[in-house]
Amino acid sequence: MLPTTQGSIPEVVEEYPNQSIEQRTTRLANIQDLGPPDLLQLCKVSASNPEKKVTTFLYYTGVDVSNAAQVAVHLQGIAQVINFQPQLWYGKHKHFNVIQSTYCAFNAFSKMDTRVTVHIPGRIESSFVDINGDTYSADNDRLWLETYLTSLVRCILTYDDEEEDFTGQLVETRKINYFKTIEDVRYFLDAFKTLFFDGYKLGSNETIQLTTNTNNYLVDCFLKVLELTNEYDYAMKILEELHLKDPSVISLIVQVLLMKDEEVKAVQLMHDGIKLNPRDASLLTLQAKYCLDKNVLDYALVAAMRAVRSAPSEFLPWSILVKTYIANNDIENALLTLNSCPMVTHKEKFHLRRCTNIKNPNALHLPLPMDVTLDEVSTLHAEEVIAEQKQVDPALVNLPANNLKTTFSKSYELLTQIVHKTGWESLLRYRAKVFVMEDEYKKDATNSKLDISGSQHPLSTSVTNGTTQSLKSVNSGGQSKNASNSEQIIEEFKKKRLCERWLDNLFMLLYEDLRQYTMWQAEQVHFQAQQMSYEKTSLEWELLGLVAYRLRNFKEAASAFEKALAGRFSIRSSRKVLAYYQAEKAKLKNYEQSSQEKNSKLTPEFIRRSIQDIDLKLLNVCVKLSVWNHRWYNEFSPQLILALRNVIYDEGFSKVENEVDAYFSDDKNVIKKTKGTEEEKGNNGVVALMSETFQFIKTFTKDLDE
Repeated sequence: MLPTTQGSIPEVVEEYPNQSIEQRTTRLANIQDLGPPDLLQLCKVSASNPEKKVTTFLYYTGVDVSNAAQVAVHLQGIAQVINFQPQLWYGKHKHFNVIQSTYCAFNAFSKMDTRVTVHIPGRIESSFVDINGDTYSADNDRLWLETYLTSLVRCILTYDDEEEDFTGQLVETRKINYFKTIEDVRYFLDAFKTLFFDGYKLGSNETIQLTTNTNNYLVDCFLKVLELTNEYDYAMKILEELHLKDPSVISLIVQVLLMKDEEVKAVQLMHDGIKLNPRDASLLTLQAKYCLDKNVLDYALVAAMRAVRSAPSEFLPWSILVKTYIANNDIENALLTLNSCPMVTHKEKFHLRRCTNIKNPNALHLPLPMDVTLDEVSTLHAEEVIAEQKQVDPALVNLPANNLKTTFSKSYELLTQIVHKTGWESLLRYRAKVFVMEDEYKKDATNSKLDISGSQHPLSTSVTNGTTQSLKSVNSGGQSKNASNSEQIIEEFKKKRLCERWLDNLFMLLYEDLRQYTMWQAEQVHFQAQQMSYEKTSLEWELLGLVAYRLRNFKEAASAFEKALAGRFSIRSSRKVLAYYQAEKAKLKNYEQSSQEKNSKLTPEFIRRSIQDIDLKLLNVCVKLSVWNHRWYNEFSPQLILALRNVIYDEGFSKVENEVDAYFSDDKNVIKKTKGTEEEKGNNGVVALMSETFQFIKTFTKDLDE
């Protein structure tokens, strides 16, 4: 493991002593979610002038907060790093001694803050602080267990936050890896079992309306930890015990079996569970998704419809029903079902948020870790990105689809799946066939003397199949000369629904995306025809790539992201090409499994070489993302672990480690001379950094070849 250095500890200088802890205490009463990241406050004195104190703080995720002793060990370790040698403090070397440090971790189960203070040298104090600021004794094992689990849930669910900006939302945050041994994982799983029936207290993700024992943040964390560590057998024993107390746990057992690739058992269990409880929405949703993934569309449709009937207020079963209709080329029902999806408007995705305001940006001390450097990544400065932002077309930057969140973002993905299959013109025809827009409705209603005064949305939908429509009210009074026309209009209206305003808005966002994409493609073709170089800044290529990605033109999107990365490193473009390479590799794997068929177009050898080429690209991107994460004090990324493990499954440990050593070994080369000075650039510490990830994979994966 790379040692903790002063360069890996970001700090914020407090405006006054204890500012961070005081502001944290005042905000405890308003915390409604998993809470803020763990807080570490340091009180330092100058070695040359002990009367001169400086108080700083930073945020943490991944620290073992299972008891006061474990927290104290971490605090003392940080103090030793700072005390060991002069600290590069705002460009000057200053020697500090830490005389006191305090660690705070929020317990979302009991809505309390757990705090440990270490006086150096001297005593250790620990306490619990409730939302009113009252302090209680820390002699309570249950509260410590709750604190431990809450802290881990927070960190596991936010390690790879895709919505982070250039430097991350909380740059003063250090993220480390809690899971180092099998025992660490099993301690977590045991804690999960103990607090399982309190998991609903943590809340659930932004797409879930009703938090339950099997749909909450604790369960999300549990499944992610299993995916990372492969401790399936130990977890299955726990789930079987819980299943005896709560039959709904069967859905979690099925998910774990599918993660283990034990599909036969999973399918049998789904069948048996649904037979016992035909309205188990979680099992029906799993069954529908499984059948859809296997392209068994008739079974998927039946299961998805039953899931929607069982949980009509939940977004997930509706979305699977939409996908099933799309796969069946039933675009009309896909649109009608999408229009019926329940939107979750009262929740947003959980992010780590500051508890202490930073009014003065100069208070941020963000050292550059020098133990790991890679020119392409380490030399990137925010000023470069800011300069590009000033030059880019505002219309491209401000595309509203960029800012969609929660179920609206997922609904937009469904709409783009439809338009990708139909094309824009056909989509408009389908839209006109199944929807009546509000202005059209009012116009036709006025002409036919329909009563629209009672409701702005006079059309209702049958939840049973998402497709039947009826008028809420029709003015039947009086005889009209145009009665036959009115009846005809009414019959037409019976076949249509009023398009929900949020979906109408998504159509407009889709139009803007398509317009930008079409302009880009036409412009590119024009330049090629003129044999002219078509050039964009890295940011422009990235934004165009995002448009293409949203529209599911993945090949064009990947090309744009690669061009963006050819100009400079970008965290967003790197993550997108990582996802693209993984998807392309999965397609090849699926094709490889069916390559024995007579009409196979690709030979096994061609598929194998293609997978090797993608693996090399994946490895290259993962290394650069790892260096970027290290630069911003993030030492643990589940996303990168899973991507690298997948590469190692194909290529073997030895080959992958040799590739990293060959391309990224320490190698400082003089590359530029300016006015008699030499500037050295090169790789430093990359192999050691990657070895940590490889060691994690070795520890938690038993069936990998060397």
